[in-house]
Amino acid sequence: MYIYLLRHGDAPFDAICGERSLSNQGKAETQIIVEQHLESLSKLNLIICSPVLRARQTLQILTETLNYSGRLLFEDVLRSEGSVSSLEQYIDTLLASQPVDQILLLGHQPLIGQILEYLTDETGLAWSMGTSALATLEAPVFGRGCAELKSLAQPH
Repeated sequence: MYIYLLRHGDAPFDAICGERSLSNQGKAETQIIVEQHLESLSKLNLIICSPVLRARQTLQILTETLNYSGRLLFEDVLRSEGSVSSLEQYIDTLLASQPVDQILLLGHQPLIGQILEYLTDETGLAWSMGTSALATLEAPVFGRGCAELKSLAQPH
């Protein structure tokens, strides 16, 4: 199974606006990353996305660029305050009922970095997941140390 981890695009903090929105830079960088990985991302069976605005806006760029019409789920388990153990339970339950071979998780720091470290069992990788970063992993199952990091792409 291929697991893709995508962090949302740049979304500056603005105390007045409430929920953060992607900046023009965030939109452009997400577009670049998706276009650079178009061939592999076009094989996705399932996308699971945080319901937070900046993640949904990143998702829109992803799905429009890919012309994606596969399964799409919005899950609180991918919010920044989520836990790897809760996500793992969710993924295990989901995959038990409907196996997939290409899955993308779209979320936030610090969780997205924690997922990367957990799956690869390599410390120090978490903060390499900058905005619009895309990690590609290959794993037989979703579990600690089960994945091999195939690539880690940054838009810069």
